This record gives sequence, C-alpha cells and structure tokens, in this order.
Amino acid sequence: MDGRLLRDIQGIEEWIGSMRRSPYEADAIHGWTYFAKEALVGATQPIPWEERHTQASANESTDLVLRYFGLQEQPFAATADPAYFFAARQHKECLFRLWHSIDERHGITVVLGNYGTGKTTLLRKLLTGMSAQPEKYNTAVIGSPIPSWTSFSLLESIVNKFQLHPKERSFVEFMESLNRYLLSRRDRITTLIIDDAQNLNKRGQLELLRLAQNLETPQHKLLNLVFFAQLEWMNILRAAPNFYQRVSLTYTLDALSPADVAELIEFRLRMAGGGDRAPRFDEGAIHAIYAYSDGSPRVVVTMCRNALILAAQLRTRLIGQTVILHTIQKTTLPDQEKQERVAQALAAHQQPVAAPVAFEQVPERGAGVAVQSNRARASRMLLKAARAGMDQHLPKGDQ
Repeated sequence: MDGRLLRDIQGIEEWIGSMRRSPYEADAIHGWTYFAKEALVGATQPIPWEERHTQASANESTDLVLRYFGLQEQPFAATADPAYFFAARQHKECLFRLWHSIDERHGITVVLGNYGTGKTTLLRKLLTGMSAQPEKYNTAVIGSPIPSWTSFSLLESIVNKFQLHPKERSFVEFMESLNRYLLSRRDRITTLIIDDAQNLNKRGQLELLRLAQNLETPQHKLLNLVFFAQLEWMNILRAAPNFYQRVSLTYTLDALSPADVAELIEFRLRMAGGGDRAPRFDEGAIHAIYAYSDGSPRVVVTMCRNALILAAQLRTRLIGQTVILHTIQKTTLPDQEKQERVAQALAAHQQPVAAPVAFEQVPERGAGVAVQSNRARASRMLLKAARAGMDQHLPKGDQ
C-alpha cells in the first residue's frame, strides 16, 4: 500500500511537471507533493539526503523569495554591498568626518565599533567615492592584516598594495621607495585603509605606521591612514602613546536604535524593488529583531534574510513575531540570554509571545495509529496536488 502510494506521488509529480503553470503554482504543488512524501516515508524511512538538499537548494530558496515577494534582488544579502548601505544618523556623521579628515590630509583616523556595526560597509562606501575620482584620490587597502606579521612584513604588504618595486628587499630600501612614491604623488590624496586593524597588536607594527606617516609638507601629510577596528583596539592604542597622540579623529559606532532597525529593513526592501507584494514586518517583528540583534546591522540583515525564506514558504507577506521567533529557534545558535531578552522586549511592548510556527513531528516507527494518520495526511496532500494540477487544464465550465 505504502509503495503504491509513493509511486503514485512520483507519477503525479512527473505529470504535473509536464504541465504549464505559474511559478507560484509550481512552488505550491512542489511543496504539497514533497511533504506528502515526507509524511508517508517518515514513519518507515528518512527521505534521502540528496533529495532533501537538492529540492531545498540555496538558489531555489532565493528564487522562491524573489518570486513570491516580487523583488528584483535579495534585499538582505550576506555581502556588504555599498548600494544597500543604510546610513543611520551616526553613519552619516562618521562618513562626513571621514571625508573631511581625508580631504584635509589630517593624517590618522580611527573608526571603532563592535562586530557587525557597519564598519566594512562604511569602508566600501568610502572606496566607492574614491574610485569615482581617480584623478584626486590614490588609495590602497589592506583587508585584514595577519596578527603574527612583523613590522617588516607589514611594510612589505604596504609596498605591494601601492604596487611599488624596491630595488632590494631591505627595510631601508622599502621605506625610501615608499617615501619617493608619496612625494611623486603629492598632487593627489594618498590614503592607506586598513580593515580589522585590531589585528595590529604589536608595538613594532604601530611604530612602523607612525614612521610611514611622518612624511609631510609644510601644509599637509603625504599619507593618510584610516583604520577600521574592533573596540578592543583602544587598549592597544593607549599602550602606544607615541602613535595614539597622532590620531586626529576617533569615531565610535554604536548599535542601531529600534527606529533605525525599522528604517533599515524598509530601505533594503525598497532598494530591492519591493512594491505591492513586498513583505511587511509588523511592530512585534521589529521589537523581536531589535531585541535579539541588540541593534547590530549584520545580525538584523541575517535574521531578515532567514525570515523571508520562512515567510515565502508559509505564503505570508505579513511577517510578525511568530515568524521571527521561529527564525530565531531554527536558524540561530541556542542563546538563552538573547531569547529572554526577546521575551522581555515583547512583554514590555505588550506583545503576547506567540509560540513559534509548529511543523508536525514525524512519529517514531511502530506508532500504528500515527502511521495511519500519516498515510491519511499523505493521501490528502496527494489529492490536493492532483486537483491543483488538473484545475489548470479543465475548461472553465467543468471547474
């Protein structure tokens, strides 16, 4: 009986697959037949790993989200795309001060912030503006220095980033080559940007950077240094006063506010082409996202990306706290402190904490009544899928 029903499901999958249907109907039928098969097979044997993961590939998830919500792009991509840079008030101020410090050639600038506060996105926004004016800006970037680098290794990386070719491999020759280069480019604003600068944790590394930045004219510095680092780098800077006293600007990025979180989500959906079919995050969802993320833009983006996948699977464009709570439960590492923070935030805003979306548990083998229930559920889903496929080809008078 089970084998015949499974073969029937597979036959209907092939039959429906040969029909012409909209993407939404395709997704719905695919889901019905898949879960019907899972309900049937789950009581006796697991669905093969390859089948599960082929059907739920990353590309299919993205396509499902884009189609269902009418989006042109993934609004919550994992990369720091400057086009999706949401400038909260502090980011606008930081960017303004960065440009001012760079254009005036003040020397050393430091941007501090916890993980995921938008430092790398600011860096890329800065680079986008600089690359648009190559006649004015001359820029090199060290993405993530290796903590074990010696001062000479750091100097070698700087020389390579500026594409210099010293005559010999020595500290003196490298420094003289860099100095000659900076003098020859004094009509342009030369800037070295270092991301993850907290990896520069040796006094010798900071002393090298101080020496490299010492070259100047009576009017301005010939080399700007811009550092993006974690907050713990402050302790290293304080331990090197000869370098720290030369810092012209230090800006610290804080967490986003709840209003910023709501605006960030709305901004990214708008940039992705969201229209009438775009998802809408209600007040409960915003409170839950903010409480769990603690205002970290990176965590907000990750949660929203996972929440969209779940919402598209459930065929809902209103994303409430229930979807967010399920997203937290299923797509994040267990963290009791954060979960309690979410519950407290929802209670404070008089949002009753709803149970996460419950997917039916597959009964253990041997539960006879439950197996019959699974068979009945599989039959209902199979019939629903078959009707959905046939309805597309019946004359209107026969429906």
